[in-house]
Amino acid sequence: MGTTQAEDDLLRSRPMLLERLEPDGSLTFLTHLSSQKVAEVARDPRVNVAFVGDKGDRYVSVSGRGTATHDPARMKALWNPTYRAWFPNGPDDPDSAILTVQIDRVEYWDVPSSRLVRLWGVVRALASGQPAEAGEHQMITFGEPPETKGRWGR
Repeated sequence: MGTTQAEDDLLRSRPMLLERLEPDGSLTFLTHLSSQKVAEVARDPRVNVAFVGDKGDRYVSVSGRGTATHDPARMKALWNPTYRAWFPNGPDDPDSAILTVQIDRVEYWDVPSSRLVRLWGVVRALASGQPAEAGEHQMITFGEPPETKGRWGR
């Protein structure tokens, strides 16, 4: 899920398909220049992208800054014939955009995959009065924290 800040300052999330993780660590998505997310990123570049593992035992939250560009040459390099469903005019579509997220922070949680282990953690928390553990949690911050504006970061 990709989250941006809408014009009314509320957060807005939508499903997005990660095209690739670039060698520099940035995330690449394909979208349309006319999309709301592109307008929202132009107004406030702070974005969050959240992932969940297939088995529901790993969660990743990526905070960063997004930029959208129209780059037909790069779109051709990324092109896959199945993308024609979203871009009927092909990789040269004048409305195509590449959304890049430069990562500022990554958080991840690795939780027990067994429902029995999770249930035992809940039972133990209820019996002891201590909060249930959500598994291993780590945070990695890249570079200096970005300046905050708007409601995020307050």
